[in-house]
Amino acid sequence: MKVRTAITLVAAVLALVDCGPARIEKLPVPREQEIKAIRLMAEGDELLQEGKDHLALLKYLEAAEANPYHEVIFNKLAVTYSRLHMFYQARQAVERSIGLEPGYSYAYNTKGIIDIAELRYGDATGAFHRAIRLKPEVANFYVNLGYAEMQRGHYEAGLEAYRRALEIDPEILRSKSAIELSFPSEAEPSPDQYYEMAKVFADLGSLDYCIKYLGQAISAGFRDFARILNEEAFQKFRNEDDFVRFLQIYGITS
Repeated sequence: MKVRTAITLVAAVLALVDCGPARIEKLPVPREQEIKAIRLMAEGDELLQEGKDHLALLKYLEAAEANPYHEVIFNKLAVTYSRLHMFYQARQAVERSIGLEPGYSYAYNTKGIIDIAELRYGDATGAFHRAIRLKPEVANFYVNLGYAEMQRGHYEAGLEAYRRALEIDPEILRSKSAIELSFPSEAEPSPDQYYEMAKVFADLGSLDYCIKYLGQAISAGFRDFARILNEEAFQKFRNEDDFVRFLQIYGITS
């Protein structure tokens, strides 16, 4: 696709999404346009899986132009814009998705992710709760709710959300389907927040995530190593080889 065509597509789709989250009446779309949009969306999905976010975005924009009344297309646009840190465009797209279908749970989940990226943690928890009310069997929604709650300092609520996710899918924390975004630096948790997140995952029995967040806490400046050694939540891992090696790497000794 030529650059000028791509720019025209972006402008056309942004004109559509600028109308906000109010209920949007779906108008008839010719069958051939519906089929074209579905094909383009599938091509975008494949590119997104391959990590080709910019190319996926162009496919979704084409799909949205072919069928401007498909909530799934606009949600995928929002997800892709988020991955590209284009959060203004992401919010416009997800608002149109919700406007087209107020009962579309995945759009509220996407809205929550955008809220997290923009440091609107209270709004994020509200969005994830809405997604859960609409589709309570999706483990990812609870994972994202747990993360948002921990960013608010609500570690018990975060722990409970993760426990619910694990009840639904015991492998969810190992699944690549659990959404993780690379947030702007100002959205990064503080060293103490990373530490508290490590404690939550220790309580859940997840050694991998415990080590992950402890490492991020240390990288962010956490230096109270005695606190790590004496933390009750970590004692269950003291004889685990990976945890012992982690302590040795950072020179954490009793």
